[in-house]
Amino acid sequence: MKKNKFILFAFFILNVFVFNRQAFSRETPVLKNMDDVLAEIDKANTAFKTLKADIKFTRTITLLESTETSQGEMHYKKPKKLYLKFHPPRNEINIVDGKYVWVYHPAEKQVEKYEMDKNKHSSQGLDFFEFGYSESVESAKKDYTITLREMKEEGKKRFYILNLRPKDQKSQYSDIRLWVEEGFWLPVRIELYESEGEVINIIELKNIKLNKGMSDKLFIFDAPRGVEVIEPFK
Repeated sequence: MKKNKFILFAFFILNVFVFNRQAFSRETPVLKNMDDVLAEIDKANTAFKTLKADIKFTRTITLLESTETSQGEMHYKKPKKLYLKFHPPRNEINIVDGKYVWVYHPAEKQVEKYEMDKNKHSSQGLDFFEFGYSESVESAKKDYTITLREMKEEGKKRFYILNLRPKDQKSQYSDIRLWVEEGFWLPVRIELYESEGEVINIIELKNIKLNKGMSDKLFIFDAPRGVEVIEPFK
């Protein structure tokens, strides 16, 4: 269940950061400071409605020298609807319909159901997801200390790496790093550090498509016949 929480947790970070991909030009190498980057992020949020992308999720436990990688696809629609499908061998579907979180395991014929608002344990990851998808930068500053860690260039792309440190000492994560692509103003890479870096979760998004038509039916989970519904916190 913990793995499911931090995956959902990560995706609520994206909404503040999305607008429209623009061509990056080395002819205009003016670097932005943190306030400039955050201002671009805020502007991007006003135009963002839907997102579709391929996803790669990697979880590394450094002490055990263990790494697990999963790949899949995600669809997101404002304000709080998510469809996240992981391909085999993980073979798992996560759906957020605005009221409930469903984590479906087809092979086991089981689905975990969490109520988003009433149960703090089931929704703690979604709070972070909301930061990216619906909260303003000013609102995020109330919960995180945000700094511009560094700037990197890879090929023709430039990334501003923001570090978010939760102000709540009980947070699951010690640090969160966002790789925000210049001109796109979306974090295409999200790094979540647990236990002071002993566990590292990395989400990478590729083939991103914004503001395309997306039916609400995609975010409705109708349990197939024979599937057991489990509500862990009831």
